Amino acid sequence: MSTICQTKIPVALDWTIEKYQLNDLRVPGEDKIKIHSGKFNASRNPDISYSISIYSYGNEDRRRGQTWIYFLLDFNNGIKIEANYNIVIESANFSYFSKHVFEKSKARGAYCCITDKLFDPKKGFIVDGELTVKMDGFLMVEKEVQQKIDKFGDHRDAVCLGLWEQDNKDFALVADGKEITAHKWILALRSPVFAKMINSGLKETQENRVEIGDFSFDIIEKAIKLCYHPSLVGATTLEDKMQLLQFYDKYDMQSFKNDLQDCLISKCDVTNVCRLTNAALISNALKLKTKCSKFLHGCLRSQPISDFDLLDKDFALNLLKSAFCCVSE
Repeated sequence: MSTICQTKIPVALDWTIEKYQLNDLRVPGEDKIKIHSGKFNASRNPDISYSISIYSYGNEDRRRGQTWIYFLLDFNNGIKIEANYNIVIESANFSYFSKHVFEKSKARGAYCCITDKLFDPKKGFIVDGELTVKMDGFLMVEKEVQQKIDKFGDHRDAVCLGLWEQDNKDFALVADGKEITAHKWILALRSPVFAKMINSGLKETQENRVEIGDFSFDIIEKAIKLCYHPSLVGATTLEDKMQLLQFYDKYDMQSFKNDLQDCLISKCDVTNVCRLTNAALISNALKLKTKCSKFLHGCLRSQPISDFDLLDKDFALNLLKSAFCCVSE
């Protein structure tokens, strides 16, 4: 069974060009002169690369005497990409924003200026002998993938699958006006918090039910089914996993929490590391927090990070401070 998968990938590029490299743009009579930036893989994905080019058009083209800036995407077949990007030359107050769907490798560009004006000191394109072009944005990558059952671990006994089919479940969990039932002993076995609740003699024990207000019914249903067997749940989204991590932390389900941390670590990349970090902080998931911290340190100087502004402010401040620390080998 296949499904369409979408991935958001941040892209950014800072390109400084020496004036002598630009001089060829003013060569008269040439049809087209190009200057290319380096090519960069999107989130280290070898299937997708991006770059910027500057074109100067000569007498044989309808755009003669003009300079254009292009954004280029190069990728394999079977992928569709929606690119949202902004190209800026700050010193000349030039900005070009584009949103375009690429179904094949292609370049998209915009008029920048008359080529002669590119070299005019009053226009501000070249400052101290350099032209600086910046680009940032993100790619929404869409491709077809094979869907498979998602597991957090293999330690759960398959006999629990048969228990789930039984009609003698004796404890209800309620949220959003809906309820799911489970065996008390299964809940007590999986969670010390549920065990204490069930044996407390309080309202929950007497009524054999508990209302949970800080998680959606969908997350509670997934968490309870996972107490029996992972095949009862099937595929889960990254957001589901982060919510489940919080559930496992609150109800002290350590084996589940450890398995899920390993699962999330394996899925960590530049598009989700900030959200995973926040989830780790909320859920007291030390292993996930440590891995995310190391990943972020490695990204700070090498590639753009998606949703950095969403990162917990205190954590982000400490991260930036630590980036300047000396490291002893």
